[in-house]
Amino acid sequence: MRREFVRRAWLSLLLVFVLCASTARADDEAPRAFRFDARLEGTLAGVGAAAFIGAELLKPVLAPKHCRLCGNNPLDLSVRKRARWDNVVRAQRTAHALLFGVVPVVSVGGLMALSVGQASRHDTMVDAMVMFESFLLTANVTLLAKFSTARRRPFVKAGSEAQRDVLTGPQEDNISFFSGHTSTTFALAVAAGATASFRGYKYANVVWGVGVPLAALTGYLSIAADRHYFTDVLTGALVGSAIGVLIPWLHRHGADDRMPTVSAAPGTIMFSWVR
Repeated sequence: MRREFVRRAWLSLLLVFVLCASTARADDEAPRAFRFDARLEGTLAGVGAAAFIGAELLKPVLAPKHCRLCGNNPLDLSVRKRARWDNVVRAQRTAHALLFGVVPVVSVGGLMALSVGQASRHDTMVDAMVMFESFLLTANVTLLAKFSTARRRPFVKAGSEAQRDVLTGPQEDNISFFSGHTSTTFALAVAAGATASFRGYKYANVVWGVGVPLAALTGYLSIAADRHYFTDVLTGALVGSAIGVLIPWLHRHGADDRMPTVSAAPGTIMFSWVR
């Protein structure tokens, strides 16, 4: 039954890809410019990456030992009962594969591949940076929410701590809200789609049509793995989507028809805008 669901999910994604490709824009206009400050954004990205890596390394210390949100609601209980797989490990491994492999390749790699012929090397580099910034901001916001709310995970609430050895350590028991797998995959998928749309890439609808369903599948698998409740996943999807739109929009906002030039200095590369 579960294998049949996954098979149908992949077939549905293939159908979406075909439909989106068949309705793609056919023009070859140059992409619209994005505002980009390499020094400022490189610094912010470095700080964000350091904060995320530091929080992950210190998770045994920072993660709450006891839950603050220990209860649940009828909606979460109802969805958990219907969506939870018997083989939770398989569901979790599939979610990992989507987060760490499929979604980045489809979103980031797909955006780069589909912009070939329209985007310059500079545009491609900026697009990659926009994706990276969207991921980092989402990941840090997610960790802050997890540590602050201290919601108990479903499998712990159900008294199934035996899953802990297979899935994670005890430091993960009380950081259910909200789903990091869901928020970050939605951030990547939506940032790729928004970047493609704001840029005016002709295959923007393909990026949207494939990336977002994959992110939604990741969210479903987080519930199937008994790692998150429905409200954890829904919140993660909303937060990741909001940041995925916000970061490209901030780069687009105020951008005009000026073209970027690159100037090299010892040890640095500076980007400036000229008419």
